[in-house]
Amino acid sequence: MPLAAPFPFEAVRDLIGILRAMYAAERRGRSDAQRLRRIQAVAERLQLAQELALEHDPETLGHAAAWRHAERATQDVGELIDLTTPLEPTLEAAARRVTDLGRSEARSLGLKQRRSRG
Repeated sequence: MPLAAPFPFEAVRDLIGILRAMYAAERRGRSDAQRLRRIQAVAERLQLAQELALEHDPETLGHAAAWRHAERATQDVGELIDLTTPLEPTLEAAARRVTDLGRSEARSLGLKQRRSRG
């Protein structure tokens, strides 16, 4: 990637979200410890890439390193999945995170409202 190319922050953020859902699905399913470590390592590499891109301007070595980490992590994501990898558990895990978070936020908001009235 050219040193001056803008870093794809949104795409990296999306991949991190997908990896979080994959991790949650794996933990809920067969819970293969080695696969969990690989998923975590890829997500950490993407987070490092984001941090480097935020800290370094385009056309610097730090920015180039951010790109290298992001590209390598993308290759690693490709190695985590294949044509037989089911998508359903990952989508269910992602949806569960949204609905569980929504429920906990609703409970928290309800509690705050009751306290403020009380």
